[in-house]
Amino acid sequence: MASLGEHLLRRLRRRPAPPPTSRDHRPPVVPAVDDLVAALRAGRLHAFAMLLLSTARSGDAELVGSAERLLTGAGPRVWRALDAATRSHWGSTPRWTRETVELLAQGPPARLALVLAGCHPDGHVREAAVARVGELPDALFAPVLALRAADWVPQVRDRARLACRHRLAAPAALPELGRVAFTLEEREGGRWLADELRALLRDGPREFLLAGLTAPDHRTRRIAHQAGRETGRLGPRRLLEAALRDPDLPTRVACADEVIRRARDAGDLGPVRRLRASRTAAIRAAAVHTLALAGDREPSALLDRSPLVRATAQAAERRAGTDPATRYRAALADRPTAVAGLGETGTAADRALLRPLLADPTARVRFEAVRALRRLGDESDLAYLLTDPSPAVVRQVVTHQRPRAATLDESLLRDLLAPTHPAHVRRAAVLLLREHDPWCRLAHDLRLVDDQDVELRGHARTDIGSWLSTAATTYSQPNPARRAELLDLLTRAAPVLDPRTTTALRFHIG
Repeated sequence: MASLGEHLLRRLRRRPAPPPTSRDHRPPVVPAVDDLVAALRAGRLHAFAMLLLSTARSGDAELVGSAERLLTGAGPRVWRALDAATRSHWGSTPRWTRETVELLAQGPPARLALVLAGCHPDGHVREAAVARVGELPDALFAPVLALRAADWVPQVRDRARLACRHRLAAPAALPELGRVAFTLEEREGGRWLADELRALLRDGPREFLLAGLTAPDHRTRRIAHQAGRETGRLGPRRLLEAALRDPDLPTRVACADEVIRRARDAGDLGPVRRLRASRTAAIRAAAVHTLALAGDREPSALLDRSPLVRATAQAAERRAGTDPATRYRAALADRPTAVAGLGETGTAADRALLRPLLADPTARVRFEAVRALRRLGDESDLAYLLTDPSPAVVRQVVTHQRPRAATLDESLLRDLLAPTHPAHVRRAAVLLLREHDPWCRLAHDLRLVDDQDVELRGHARTDIGSWLSTAATTYSQPNPARRAELLDLLTRAAPVLDPRTTTALRFHIG
């Protein structure tokens, strides 16, 4: 005896074929598996949906199977894009509509064909597909049912909701439906399934909560952890595990807050001490603060890699009457974070301790030394570090020197523009030269408009446009030597500049 889904599929076949239109066409060339994977990884979701349509019509069993496996692990963005793209594309191609109906009606349809039919623009096709997939336990169909449970056609929506209720007899269905359901709540009718899942997480058998806590989808896990915390169904071991290891940052932070709250209430700070090993700076900082209030200060927190954790530990030391800078001075030779900490807590007198570290063989130490000197108000000339092999160090030197860039030797910076220097050195020189007077800035932009470095070339051409937009407010005039230099550079750059730009520049140069 035929099921309801099979009956509806057969009924579709008896409908008259739609008339062809000028836009009626067959799918594009059949894609390869690599095309599907590349589109999915690159986030080209509309293109991925179009490739699936071509795959479904190809008849290539191996290709169809690969597409089905990709969809099984796809996230909610992919499913929503597939739903939107299938409806928008098939709505203008009657032949595809008819051929899809025939595929569904001729024996057991392929899983991919059923998935695409569940996203079809024709409500009758969606209804038949939903009735059929609702009879099949395959996990691939769960996102289709979640989408259709928010459908705008009542008959489709009601069938999908009934199928979802049947599936939810098994805990494994909760994460399968949740990965899409929790992204549809803003749709009209989209809250129904999300509310059903939340109710199961809060009040259903514990197996449903466990399924939610271990779901691959971060939204489902986040909502499951929230339900577990609010109802007290989340035990201390699992709560601490989530705080330390869950991949989702909001889940980690919320669970850590609950660990701390429970620890305070119970008077047992052991779990809080374990939070100091968290990979999340906000959690480590919260743990350090909580323990310090209880009189348990951890000196190693002063050397944490995170400025937030260091600031929390520094505040705790000050409350206890200890100057954190003293600890940093003692550890200066051992840890880059001690250098950073001294910059955060030291005084002008500490500059003498920091300057020798500018020659340290470790780039991280040099980086922190430059930043610490800047924070302590150092105004010495560090331009000699612009040739440092570390891009991070050079960026920090630029930040240090920028307030005094106009006083730096222009010829020194111009020499750093030579192609023999690494890209990060040349870019640093450009940034500092642009802080000189407007004519110096224009001269070096013109030097770089045909540079081999694509980024420098692009920035120079863009900056010339910016220079022209404010040229009317440049009330000074270039001196004769600079004017001659600019005119010579403009003549050389003219072949790569727009003629109108060249004319405008010549006018302003005078």
